[in-house]
Amino acid sequence: MSTPEKLLEHRILDWLNSLKKCFAFKVNNMGVFDNKKKVWRKNNSKHIHKGTPDIIGEINGKFFTIEVKAGYNKPSPHQIKFLERIKETGGVSFWTNDFEKCKTTFLNYFPEAKLKVEPLFDEIL
Repeated sequence: MSTPEKLLEHRILDWLNSLKKCFAFKVNNMGVFDNKKKVWRKNNSKHIHKGTPDIIGEINGKFFTIEVKAGYNKPSPHQIKFLERIKETGGVSFWTNDFEKCKTTFLNYFPEAKLKVEPLFDEIL
């Protein structure tokens, strides 16, 4: 069964990937479950960074990341630091716990974002 956070991630990803020239995906940076030992093993690669956002993407050649939280949860200090590093390098990075707020924030950064399939009604106007 999906958690509220996972449901929100899926909804955001579905919307992002419905935009023209947008490619977004879920980052899974959790450990790996060892079925034999029945424990979670941490990935110790030096290239795995604590706080990596849930969603990474690109629209019209511009890099963005989104950390997704459910309810009243907030990003951890590692997640905040990661979001700030993205901003420092010229990327767009933010966290959200609400689909409509996410869309509004994203469209404030990327006002040129358009749906891949325009509604028929708009074609008539």
